[in-house]
Amino acid sequence: MASNTVLPLSNAQRGVQSDSKSAKRPRSSVRAGSAASLQELKTEARRCHTPKQFRELLEHLRAFIPFQKFIGLWGYPSRTTIRFVFNQGFPHDWIRWRLTTGALWTSPLFHEWLRTKRTNLWCDAVKHLKAPLDPELVRRMKQADAEYALLGGFASPAYFVLFGAAMPSAASGRAHLKRFGSIVPFLVQASQRAYPRALLTQRETAVLERRAMGEITKQIASAERISERTVREHLQHIKRKLYTDDLVNAVAIAVKTGMVLRPSKFP
Repeated sequence: MASNTVLPLSNAQRGVQSDSKSAKRPRSSVRAGSAASLQELKTEARRCHTPKQFRELLEHLRAFIPFQKFIGLWGYPSRTTIRFVFNQGFPHDWIRWRLTTGALWTSPLFHEWLRTKRTNLWCDAVKHLKAPLDPELVRRMKQADAEYALLGGFASPAYFVLFGAAMPSAASGRAHLKRFGSIVPFLVQASQRAYPRALLTQRETAVLERRAMGEITKQIASAERISERTVREHLQHIKRKLYTDDLVNAVAIAVKTGMVLRPSKFP
């Protein structure tokens, strides 16, 4: 795939990458704290294939864009489904609130971004919206120090990848907006190679769907042909991935984000 093409990876591409994981990859040309060029950072992004490499890439990005926190969401806008959540530094309660309430899907700013595909600074973008934002969302953005976040990614009717990099001030965000826009396409491709699978595994999804239908641990274990202990372990992993310590909240988040179907839709 050409480096300037921003599209989700095909299954074939993922298979090739999976087969090549054991091959020795060149060491990154960017080192933490170095004065490497932006072009070298883009080269590192092209070489990124693992979660560890993606996190290292973000740390090296700080030399060019001094963000304080970073978040990424990707999924399917037509199905109102979030496929993956990546977080580096944002408060868990802020993420949990957004996932639980489905704030992404109701945000006019998100829909405006899907339409324009324009990289922007959150505090400036909201000033140009015709529809008002939910006051609770504005309050929580400020509380999480996210009001000066740079937003950008890839958007199409079928798939989206959205990144948010929280900056220390509006002035800093405006000063680095163009640079952020130039590196975002490479971050999109790197993220899809580093995290090619959904946030919840197939087994975790099956377990959570059964829990959403009211099945208890023993019933889930019998239906899935696994031990009750394994069911409990899956539920713990699910709660951690969905930024909650409450199983009812995990079900609510999974339904709101489209990771599982609503119980009424189950056969």
